[in-house]
Amino acid sequence: MKKLLLTILCLSMTLCLSACGGDNSDANYKPKNNTTTLQFWGWGNDIECSVFQEITNEFNETVGKENNITVRYVQKASSSYSSDTALALSGNNTPDVIYVEDKFIKSWAAAEYLTQLDDGSFDGFDFTNSKKDMWDSSVSRYRYNPETTTSNQDDPLWALPKDIGPTVLFYNTNYLKELNIEEISIPEDKIDEYNSSNGTNYSKKGYDSMNRIFNNRIAMNWDEIIELAKEMQKVDGCDFGYYNEWWFAYGWSVGGDVVEFVEDENGKPYYKFTLNDKSANYIVKDDVNSIIINGHEYKSGEIISYNDKNFITASDKEKLNELPSMYDAFLEFVALTAKEGSVVGKKVDGTDKLGYGVSMGANSLGTADAEDYFASGKFGMFVDGRWEVADLRKTMEEGTWNVAPLPVYKEYDANGNVTVHGIAAGHSGSMGLAIADGSKNKDAAWLFLKYVAGEPGQRSQSIAGFAIPNQKSLANDEEVFLQSSKDPKNSIVFVEAAEFERPGDWWSIYDSSWIDDWANFLNYTVRENKATVEEMFDRYYDATQEKLYKFTNYSK
Repeated sequence: MKKLLLTILCLSMTLCLSACGGDNSDANYKPKNNTTTLQFWGWGNDIECSVFQEITNEFNETVGKENNITVRYVQKASSSYSSDTALALSGNNTPDVIYVEDKFIKSWAAAEYLTQLDDGSFDGFDFTNSKKDMWDSSVSRYRYNPETTTSNQDDPLWALPKDIGPTVLFYNTNYLKELNIEEISIPEDKIDEYNSSNGTNYSKKGYDSMNRIFNNRIAMNWDEIIELAKEMQKVDGCDFGYYNEWWFAYGWSVGGDVVEFVEDENGKPYYKFTLNDKSANYIVKDDVNSIIINGHEYKSGEIISYNDKNFITASDKEKLNELPSMYDAFLEFVALTAKEGSVVGKKVDGTDKLGYGVSMGANSLGTADAEDYFASGKFGMFVDGRWEVADLRKTMEEGTWNVAPLPVYKEYDANGNVTVHGIAAGHSGSMGLAIADGSKNKDAAWLFLKYVAGEPGQRSQSIAGFAIPNQKSLANDEEVFLQSSKDPKNSIVFVEAAEFERPGDWWSIYDSSWIDDWANFLNYTVRENKATVEEMFDRYYDATQEKLYKFTNYSK
């Protein structure tokens, strides 16, 4: 019997498909004499919906015709898709194939709305080796065990990724030209070779302000992106140099997070709200092969986990570099929208963190889209995903914009060499393709789901420009995805980001209600210069922690 979670929900391959792109048969599916009709519910802008109608038509004319299956694509309202679909899934008359946002995969699986895909019921998908041509997080985010509340590699799989949507930095190339900033595109590990061959002296910085060089293949550090943003604001028409609505790249780059799974002194587990954690983080030095902390091995360039850093000894620190706390990283993010020179909060060292005035808050942005502000020139740079590309290709002139990596925490010596660094970090969005538990034609639905998640569906989405395929081989294909003859010329940045980016905090726990209150206060009050970070935590920390306790039935 389905467990109703509507209150929560409404509020709030080669893919290693052994049959995709070639043999789309399924040993479990036996064509019926009468046509099997499936309902496929989707949503999106005009471009995406048009592409999915074409994918559906192509399936009907090929695999569908062979197996006497007809799929009807039903376009639903984007604003209410998840709540409308959840309502339908709780009833007796469900669609067959649906989208499921990664943030809802856990609650929908727990509510028994979805069909498990890897329990042996379906053929044609190599579940053991499914990640050989896919990014780790594109599959793992759709695994969930409602009993253990884990998302491990061997936990049940409830959806296949329709796509993967890594976030990157979009930037205005015209502004670089107006500021006499040279734009280059050389990977960091190729700089020395390039300089030697060409007699140049390019640094390994994303933005070298002294020499006025911008390299779109190297991540800027936190200071560089502020420098460039302020430079862009000198150009007529550019109101803000850098818009970013997510803290993830900042906190995760230094090993921080918003919530951690911990145990108390009696071994009782609970979720701990750690957005304001003021303890330093640590990363293994690049010249250290590995180190053992609390029985766990960490290799060069790996950050010590939240639980294990409590066991770091004085001798261990000789092999580690210290990174900022989650709290200081969060202050850095909040300072983007704070008025220049205004006090955002107190840093861990006791000094004031001052605002930069390079970004706009969510309340100021209102109902407008950041993409529109960027296209009009009001934003010099902004953070978003591949889904913006198709529209930007229509609204911006060719050659006026491109993409670069998200900023990374880095420190330099006097010669510009990196002495301490965090890790490349950021979040990726993803939409899953799932079979409704109430579908009366699951075997037929599986054939269609395989088609969309496999090479035919992935190729069509990617060529249209709005999605990066879930298959690495297609993502690295010039014709299918990279499309270097079109803006953005630097699409390889999306591919590189997909390797390390992960779901946002809304995915962490099956119910995201613990986020809503403080997040709204952050976006509409703190980032609008109406309250400090300390005031936010004073108001919401205890209440948020109490909500987190309930997820493990924890009591002090």
